[in-house]
Amino acid sequence: MAFALVDAALHDGRPEVRAEGLWAADRACMLSRSAPRRLVWNLRAAAVDEASVVAMSSLLGRVGSVAAPVADILAALAGRNPDHDDDHADRALAALVLIAPDQSAPLLAAGLGRRPRALDAASELQSPESSAFPYNGELLDAVRGRLARPEALSGNEPWQLTNLLAGWGSEAAPALPELCAALHHFPGQAAQALASVAAHCAPADRARAITSLRAVAAELGDLSVTKALHDLDGEIAPLLHCLEQALRPGFHALGEAASIAAELGPRAAELEPALRQALSGTAPALDADTALAEALWRVTADADAVVAVLDSVFARAEQNPWSRWSVVRAARVMVLLGPAGRALAARLEAALDDPAQAPAAVLALTAVGEPASLDRTALAEAALRSAESDADPEGACDALEALGPHTLTGGQTRRLAALANGDARVVRSGVEDRIIGQDEAFRHRARVLLTA
Repeated sequence: MAFALVDAALHDGRPEVRAEGLWAADRACMLSRSAPRRLVWNLRAAAVDEASVVAMSSLLGRVGSVAAPVADILAALAGRNPDHDDDHADRALAALVLIAPDQSAPLLAAGLGRRPRALDAASELQSPESSAFPYNGELLDAVRGRLARPEALSGNEPWQLTNLLAGWGSEAAPALPELCAALHHFPGQAAQALASVAAHCAPADRARAITSLRAVAAELGDLSVTKALHDLDGEIAPLLHCLEQALRPGFHALGEAASIAAELGPRAAELEPALRQALSGTAPALDADTALAEALWRVTADADAVVAVLDSVFARAEQNPWSRWSVVRAARVMVLLGPAGRALAARLEAALDDPAQAPAAVLALTAVGEPASLDRTALAEAALRSAESDADPEGACDALEALGPHTLTGGQTRRLAALANGDARVVRSGVEDRIIGQDEAFRHRARVLLTA
C-alpha cells in the first residue's frame, strides 16, 4: 500500500505532489531493501524537467547500479556544457558515475576540472564489483593534462586525480611522467599513486619512478615519499630516518607514523627508543597512544609495556563519553596480543555493555581469553545486539566470525537470519551517501555467516 501511494505521487501531474513523492521514495530506499528495485522505474515519470532530474540525482546515485535501467534520465544533463562550470550538470554526472561508471567516463573526461562533485565520486568509487573507477583512455589523457598544470589544481583535486591513477595500476603507466613531476608540488598524494602505478610496470618505468622518489626523498624528507620508495624498492633507510623524526611528541602525523612503523615490524627495531619516547610525551591522544602501542608490539613484542599503554587508554576513555571509539581501536589492538593481553580481560568485559564497543571487545576476548572460560553464547548475544541497534554492524560480523559458526543458539541464528534477509535496513545511520552500500555489504556478510 505504501509503495502504491509513492508510485501515485510520482505520476501525479502536480509538481508539489511529485516532489512529495520523490521525498517519500528517498526515505523508503533508505529504510527498505526492496524499495529501490520497486520504485526506480517510477522515478522516470517524475523526471519531467531539469529541476526534477537534479532533485532525484542524489537518490539515484545512492542506489547505484540498481538505477542503471534509468541512467538515461541523467545522461543528457550530465553531458551538458563540458567547457563551463555547471552545477546541475555536475550533480547529474556525479550520480551517473555511481550508476553507470563506464558511461560516465567520457563525460567526466570532457568536463574534468569543471565537475568537482563528479570527480570526487569517481575518485572514491567503491563497489562490490570493483575497487576503483573503471579505466578509460580518454579520462587518463584528461587527468594527465590536469596534472601537467599543477598550478591550476584546486581543493582536493590533487588527491582525487592521483587516486584515480592509483586505482588503475599499470594501466596508468603513461601518466608516470606527470606523477614524477607532481612529486615536487604535492608529494604526499603523488608518491602513493606513483608506487601503485609503477609496482607492476615494465622495469624501465619502475626504475624511473624509483629514481624520482629517491631524489625527492633526499630533497624533502617527506614521510609519504620515503614510504612509497620503500614500498616500490624496499629501500628502508630513508623511511626509518623520516619515521624517527615523525615520532617526536607533538608531530601532527604521529598516528600515521606509528602505523607505518607497525607495518615494518621487527625491521624497525632501531625505532624502539623513538616509540617509547613518543609514549612518554605530554597530553597524548588516545588514538595516537593506541597506534604507538600497536607499533611497539609489532616491533618489539614487549607485552608488558604495550599492556600498560592500553590499560591507560581504557582508563582514560572511561572518563570521557566521547571516547567510545577509542576503546574500539584499543580492543582491536588487543587481538594482536593474544594471551599476552589477558591481564586486560576485565577491561574488555566492561565494554560488552556498550553496543558500539561490544563487537571489538568480543573479538579481543576470543583472542586473549582462556578458551574454556569464555561464554560464547553471551558474547554472541552482545555482538547481535550491536548489529540490531545499528551500533557497529560490520564489527558484529567480525565478532561472530571469530566466535565460530556453531556458537549461536537457534534463537540467535533466527535473529541473524532476520538481519540478513529482512526488508528493513540494518544500517540506518552514518554518512547518508554510504548507508545503502554499507547495509548491502552487511547483508552479504551476514548471509555468509548463516551459510557457514
